[in-house]
Amino acid sequence: MLTLRHILFLVSTLLLTLFLGASSVVCAQPKADSVTVKGRIKNLTIQLYRQSPNVTVSRNNILQASREMARPAPLEPDGSFQVTLPLVYPYEELYFNFGQISTVFLASAGTVEIALDADSLFLSEAPFRFSGTNAQVNNQLTRYKAFEFKNRPKIDNRQLSRRLAGRSAEDSRKLLTNEFIATYEKFRQTNEVLPLLDQYINSAIRYEVAAFLYDKALAEQNSRLETDVPVSSLRPADDRFLTIQRTTALERFAEYAGSRITDLSLAGSGRSIPISTFARLVDRYVTDLSETERTRIEELKTAKSGQNRDITMLQRIMQRNDEKLSKLLTYETTMAQYRKLVDTTGLDYMKAHFLAMNLPTIELKNQELLYRHITPQVGDPHYRLSLEELYRMEVKDSATVREVAGKFTDTQIDEPVEVLSGVTLLRSSRYGKDFIDQLQKQAQGRLIYILAWSTDVDPSRQEVLASRALQEQLPGRDILFAYVCSNETSLNHWREWVAKNKPKGLHVYVDQDQLGNLLGSLRAEYIPAAGLLSRDGKFIKRDAPLPSKSDDVLKLIREKI
Repeated sequence: MLTLRHILFLVSTLLLTLFLGASSVVCAQPKADSVTVKGRIKNLTIQLYRQSPNVTVSRNNILQASREMARPAPLEPDGSFQVTLPLVYPYEELYFNFGQISTVFLASAGTVEIALDADSLFLSEAPFRFSGTNAQVNNQLTRYKAFEFKNRPKIDNRQLSRRLAGRSAEDSRKLLTNEFIATYEKFRQTNEVLPLLDQYINSAIRYEVAAFLYDKALAEQNSRLETDVPVSSLRPADDRFLTIQRTTALERFAEYAGSRITDLSLAGSGRSIPISTFARLVDRYVTDLSETERTRIEELKTAKSGQNRDITMLQRIMQRNDEKLSKLLTYETTMAQYRKLVDTTGLDYMKAHFLAMNLPTIELKNQELLYRHITPQVGDPHYRLSLEELYRMEVKDSATVREVAGKFTDTQIDEPVEVLSGVTLLRSSRYGKDFIDQLQKQAQGRLIYILAWSTDVDPSRQEVLASRALQEQLPGRDILFAYVCSNETSLNHWREWVAKNKPKGLHVYVDQDQLGNLLGSLRAEYIPAAGLLSRDGKFIKRDAPLPSKSDDVLKLIREKI
């Protein structure tokens, strides 16, 4: 998937004659439903409560497969809990977690009640009992998941791919469907499956097959998958169920479509947008136009081509508003290419996906700009609601972002500043031993767990977020978490990201050369990467386990405290 930082614009190439029809369509925003999940853990012991004082209920967002939208619910003294979550689709797959115990269930608008007994958590195959909305379906689903865990054979993807060799895409789809549905069909032999559960399981299997086919087509550079297999079999637009399989399949579709854009760009086809589209963007978003510029832009909004003198004017406007216009033009250029590759429902998803993928990598002011520009162009109401959810999560801490920006400015070099309780920012100019000495000074005799990461890279962002749970299990007097970041966007974006997510510790911003130097010290080639320093600044462990491997990190640190 192409993102804003990967596409370079040359203004002189924008004067083409092809009309894209990129006018925005304002759609009424639907309202999300909600589900209340409540219940009680009977016989809850003090030990269990201390280990897990909360239960967590999470759901998917169709535009970000790697991100669970989790809501914690504190346990009351009697073991009861309650939490309310929004629902975008009529039926959504939700996940209940308590300590090491988890289950999946099907939610729709209303109230789902979950009962479980702490005395039988690790003894029963299905310790959960559901009541309320979809009670019968969820109780049967619990039994099916226990059956599936015991009876589903492990699938060897390499062997499965070899079995598909030489087959048509449609034959491959049928073979995969038979493979993935086998355990469910075995369950049906001895169980009368409820219709809603049958629809839900078949939907999940359909998307599991689709994800496999998109991966296969991507690996084989097969551009005909959606010609050889009906789109309705890969990503039906009217499916009522949101599952992890669906979000994964659509993410694979986006990667597949994005790979085809790369091929087109290499062929030199369709990289630019017409002058009329450029002019409409300038008219809508640029406020510092002279009267002469404004008059000419108005004329160009309906023009099929421009004159040589227009190039100079557009270059001048672009130079004054590069940050704003480049992001809008990147989106328009990308969508112009997708229009040639995917159907209308696929294009709708790619518009929403473009925004969802770029929101975490850009500053607050540009998040608002792209959200205002792209969301009205998205026709599917479920995608719009999903975008709204992601956007609100990004901007909800705008007051904190402004507060942190006031305390830590771009000009503060080698001056650590505590901007929030337990959160310190530092722009470092140092390399090698001098850099380690700088960290050691801030550690004040503590061990230092270093995480090299970037705001541009989703896996590394997830590692920073995972570290927050680690810190809750470690005494702050003994360990300092130092997050060393470099990116291709800006210091401002790093500062905003830290302000929104608030991982406690020392946050250090460095340039690309400094980060490369640190990766060498960690004996790592890529980010994210981690290491552990002793109290005197010596490396105890290079290429250390990442925060997502929490047990390994805790063991490493506790052995050295």
